[in-house]
Amino acid sequence: MPPEDRYARKKWSGRHPVLFWTGIILLLLAAGHLAHWAARGPLAGPKIAVVNVAGIILEAQDIVDWLDTARRDPSVRAVVLRVDSPGGAVAPSQEIYRAVKRAASAKPLIVSMGAVAASGGYYAALGGREIFANPSTLTASIGVKIQIPNLEGIMKSLGIAEKTLKSGDLKDTGSASRTPSPAEEALLQGLLQDMFDVFLADVVRERCLTGEQAAMIADGRAMTGRQALKAGLVDTLGDYSDALARAAELGQFPPGVTPALVTGPEKKWSLLREIFDVLLDIRAGQTAAVQPVFMY
Repeated sequence: MPPEDRYARKKWSGRHPVLFWTGIILLLLAAGHLAHWAARGPLAGPKIAVVNVAGIILEAQDIVDWLDTARRDPSVRAVVLRVDSPGGAVAPSQEIYRAVKRAASAKPLIVSMGAVAASGGYYAALGGREIFANPSTLTASIGVKIQIPNLEGIMKSLGIAEKTLKSGDLKDTGSASRTPSPAEEALLQGLLQDMFDVFLADVVRERCLTGEQAAMIADGRAMTGRQALKAGLVDTLGDYSDALARAAELGQFPPGVTPALVTGPEKKWSLLREIFDVLLDIRAGQTAAVQPVFMY
């Protein structure tokens, strides 16, 4: 048989292997994307959205977006906010709290506290309809702090001097190259106190406490879940499964039916992303040494 006839009789996949396998890969990706959408979209039927707040809170946008998505999705009947965080920066913690409030105003939102849900982690939990804590969850720690490193001694020992030109006496407040002046300490304390007052007011309102009751426990102390229950800071002692069961009950899922769960925000992993995040963490540490951050 002539070569050209043998070529004509070969299967299309054999004549164009690159195009064939590229098409197969694209079909698999499309099928995976469709399955992913179907599991999350309204066609999947009623479900519970689980929102994870984990680690130190330094930014809030992914969590806020996921909360807003769960709030708007008609197939989500209830939300479980899973908190396992020691706290973090002030503004991101406030943003998560407000997003939790928005979601809780639209559908049942149950908070489940993990090993730790303290300070900013507790602040985020405040917006939930009910708060579940394990008996030994470390929580509360209601307060604000700012840590200012002082590198003046090290700089002098290395022969390093710094000259700062500024438009006003308080412009470089928090500089790590010298000890803060009394005026700077007063300024920082005033800022800190105002942030604390906001935190405390939200605790009083959300937990139905008097100002006196809240003030007695808002000195920065951490509490176990059992202690927080006695203080009125959480509603129930229970684990993640208990919180899911309560969310299913309030979401009016039929008895005996295991609700479908969708969890977010998604953690996008890649080697390049991990390297980039490490570099960002290093940069954040360097920035913190120069520009102190108020933390819950």
